[in-house]
Amino acid sequence: MSELENDSVDLIVTSPPYKEEDGFSYQVMREVFGDCFRVLKQDGLLFMNFGHLAGHKHRPFRTAELCEYVGFTWVDTIVWTKHQRGEGHFTPFQGNKRLNNLWEPIFMFSKGSDYQLDRLAIGVEFTDKSNIRRFHGPAGSDLRCRGNVWFIPYDTITLKEQKTHKDRFPLNLPRWCILLANLEPKSLILDPFCGSGTTLRAANQLGHRAVGYEINEDCVDPSILYTSDAMDWF
Repeated sequence: MSELENDSVDLIVTSPPYKEEDGFSYQVMREVFGDCFRVLKQDGLLFMNFGHLAGHKHRPFRTAELCEYVGFTWVDTIVWTKHQRGEGHFTPFQGNKRLNNLWEPIFMFSKGSDYQLDRLAIGVEFTDKSNIRRFHGPAGSDLRCRGNVWFIPYDTITLKEQKTHKDRFPLNLPRWCILLANLEPKSLILDPFCGSGTTLRAANQLGHRAVGYEINEDCVDPSILYTSDAMDWF
């Protein structure tokens, strides 16, 4: 990311590798997120999704602590649940030693404290409509804060060829992060581990510019490499 200037990026949304065979190491995480801190504008946000490993339950949280170490403030931990009422997309464990893992963390960090979330941009409707007046007044919106537990299912895939990345996340994950961040139009969004480009696609659909980095050519989706002048892929 040496080609990106200091304080030039409005938002970072990413999901780093979490297995050694895919490139994970704490040294790599510290270097990349240190550079993320450099390029992110003051009062910008970083969202980091991190997958679970059965034998390394601490790894997501130690990586989050590295983000704190390089200068970020840990704002919140969002629970991305992949199921609803016990149904959804997850890899079941076999045997009787572990429970099925139905969630992953999305860590939210800030660089500075003067950010403003648009909580209702991803709001949900009130079940009890009487709460509209109680919480928002007579002219209030029929939306409330979604909170920090997000149900985001994957699109159904029936063919192996449809899976562009083995550890992909659904489009709504970066989309909700972008909407929550309350950005100005045509803001610049970075994904330093962009995989098949889901963050870039979400940013582009919402009218923003995006830049992504990926060293594994096998997972790059060529259909979005040059579909818009608002995307860059290195």
